[in-house]
Formats: sequence, C-alpha cells, structure tokens
Amino acid sequence: MANIRKALSMATCVLTVAAVTAGCGSTNGNNIDSVSNAPSPSGNTASTDQPTKKNMTLTVMASQDQIMDAEVELAKTFEANTGIKIDYQIVPSDQFTSLIGAKLNSGEGPDVIVTQGGKLTLKSTLDPEKNLEDLSGEGWVSTLKKPFDEGVSYNGKVYGLPLWDLGGTSSWVLVYNKKIFSEQGLMPPKTYDELLDVSAKLSENGITPIYEAGSDGWHHQLPLLEMGPRVEELSGGLYDKLNANETLLADSPEMLKLVEQVSALVEKGYYGKEHFSNTYADAYNAMSSGKFAMIFDRSNFGNELLANKSDSAYKAEDFGAVVMPFLDNQTLNVNPQGPSKFVYKNGKHVAEAKQFLAYLAEPSNMQTYLDQTSRFSELPFEGVTPKKNAVLEEIKAGSNGQEGAVLQSGVSYIDPQWMDIGKDLTAVFSGKLDPADLLKNIDKRRSQQATAQKDPAWSK
Repeated sequence: MANIRKALSMATCVLTVAAVTAGCGSTNGNNIDSVSNAPSPSGNTASTDQPTKKNMTLTVMASQDQIMDAEVELAKTFEANTGIKIDYQIVPSDQFTSLIGAKLNSGEGPDVIVTQGGKLTLKSTLDPEKNLEDLSGEGWVSTLKKPFDEGVSYNGKVYGLPLWDLGGTSSWVLVYNKKIFSEQGLMPPKTYDELLDVSAKLSENGITPIYEAGSDGWHHQLPLLEMGPRVEELSGGLYDKLNANETLLADSPEMLKLVEQVSALVEKGYYGKEHFSNTYADAYNAMSSGKFAMIFDRSNFGNELLANKSDSAYKAEDFGAVVMPFLDNQTLNVNPQGPSKFVYKNGKHVAEAKQFLAYLAEPSNMQTYLDQTSRFSELPFEGVTPKKNAVLEEIKAGSNGQEGAVLQSGVSYIDPQWMDIGKDLTAVFSGKLDPADLLKNIDKRRSQQATAQKDPAWSK
C-alpha cells in the first residue's frame, strides 16, 4: 500500500488514510508487502457480540509515523466484520500536541487518540481522569507485561493499549553500512573521538557520514535525549534530583558537553549540506544510495530498508549498529514507553472504540501485526512470539551489557516539549542559540509545566 510516512512528511494539515492513498505515489509501505501476503487476522471482535453490522465511523488521530501498515490492514478486516470503518487522521508531528490539546479542551476529541505514553507525562498531556476511558477491565490488560503497563496507567488505572515494540529493538542507535565501512577500512565507533575520526575519513572520500532528517522536527534531537542514561552514569542521581526540583539541566556539565558534541557534527559538516531539508521518509532512499554511511535509527533498520526499497543494492544484513557513542557511551538506551492508543471517554462511540482496541489486542491479530511490521521484534504482551533480532544481539555484545532509561522517560516534563527542544536544537545548529541557552529553555518549560500541574516539588 502507499507509504503513509512519505506522504505525511510533506503534509501541513490533517490527512486521512484515504486521502494519503489517493494522493501519493505507490511504494512499499510501513512495512507489509501486501494484504495477500499477510496471515489472515482473527475475525472475532472480542469486546462485544455484534449480531448485525454497524454503519458508522471511528476517528483515530495519530502523529505521523505512529500507524503501521499492518494495523491499517487489520482495520480493514475489522470493518468487514463489523461494519465499523476506521478513519485514520494523521497529523504532522510538530502540530499534534497543540491540535489534540485544543480538541480535548473543546470537548471534541477523536474516538481514539494515539500518542506517547509515559507515567511521568500522562497527566500533563491527556489528563486521563477527565478525558480518557478507564480500560482496566478489558481482557487484554491481564496480558500486558510489566513494567510496560506503567506507561499507560494513572492512579492505578490502565488507560491505554501500547501496541508498540518497547524492547531494545526500539532503542535509537547508530546504524552503519557494513559494506561502506569495510571498503573504507573503518571500524564502528565506540567513543566520540572515534566517531569524529570515522566521519572525517568518510568525508574525505566523498561520503556524507550521517543522514539526518532535520526537516521533520522530531528526529534530530534524538541523540540529545536518548543519551540520558550516559549522563545519569556520569552525574549520579541526576534524574532523581531533576524530578525533585533540586537541580537544573543547565547546571549539568555533562548535558552541556552532550549538546556541544551533537552540534559539532553539524559544524564539521558531517550531517551534509542538506540536513535541514532532509526528511525521515527519504531515509531508505538515502541509505540505499551509498552516499551516506550512518544514521541514528533502530536496530531493525536493515529490514525496514529492504521492506521499503526492494531494489536496494544493499541487503538487510549489510547494516549493523552500535550504541550512540556520545560522551563515550557504551550503555544501551531503552524506553519503556511508546505510542499507545487511548479511548476518548466523552466521545459518542466509546463502546465501539473499546471494541476496536480489543480486536487489535487479540493474540492472533497482535501476532499478525508483529510479523508484518519489519520495524518491530516484540510486543509487550504475553502470548505473542517475538522475532529474532541479530543486530540487537550484536549491539549488546559490543557494549557494556547495561541498559538505562532515556531522559524523556526518566525525567518529568521532558517528553511533552519534544518538538520545542527540536526547534531549539535547530537554532543551535544554525548558530542562533547557544548550547547553554537550549538547556535553560528546557528548564524553563519544565518549570512552567510543573507549576501548571501544581507539582509539589515546585511549590517548596
């Protein structure tokens, strides 16, 4: 089916799946070949018995890159079984937070909201008790593994379905082209200085070291936020102090050095001349061209590339990965929270929305979803068989064997300002903002959010 992500990266307004399919060129999607290649999903709808089909539509609002093609195919089967059509409304990443906030404030939320979960952010982003349906009594909740239930829970109640790979496969790492590295006589970097040395040699030989998607607004800040575990290692207890309002990010020399190291890659030209206009949707084309050697992405990137670029000269096994080596990091960054599905409690179709989530959560359907999504290797539910991920095993073998929670999941009031941090980092890249001021801006926004939430740590 049409590549939804490619179309959405060019969007400036809300798009429905139907509009995307009609309005963009046909390429292999995210990440199934076709409906005919997929195992047949379950025909049961689980939540309620429906003797007759309904003629109605559920709206599902999500940020770009958070709806997999395999889910869209399951939604088609759900519609065939129940008569309930799923209208996916996909919003550009830089507009989603403000748009969903406006809809909730006006009492006009979509039937299903797809957005980032997080035990430290759910209250501030969605206000669960006011806006979300309590899903604690749904059958699939008993199969949700711990601690992944924490990211969709508030005050002891489960509000969301995290249909996402929340394991190490979803960790953002440094992916590299093994063939290019071999041809250039290079080894994957384990320290920041080694990353600079590798990048310098690649540049000298006409290869752009790193493909960075700077135009989408959500990708280029990944190295800054995903390196939280390393900052925590070096500083000792930073997360707890930040959450207790006992220190500031601007007071952390490790955070300042991290911003400076990320910015230096741009200053040295290692992201290339076009990084401000590069899109994430074009990453597969870029990395299959041989013009770029590395990208910050997931360990399954090779499989994703092959699924989206079947004519690529590189195979999935031509891509390896190591942990990001900023601050000489050797710890795998993990995030136990991710895009999750929530039911708007004040909507007109609460029962049908819960029925749709129950359908997606049936073990056979989750297995189909996992098997047909090349990005994922596992789901956080019992009864779903994971896929082997050789690259992840390679990453773990080459690192220190430790894992740590990323900044946005370990520190409060970071995740809701993700796009703002991206804007500030772009300003740093262009020389309009000092690295120290970026950290001060994050601290300021954290304080504003905490005050609005009446966080007791900020009322001392």
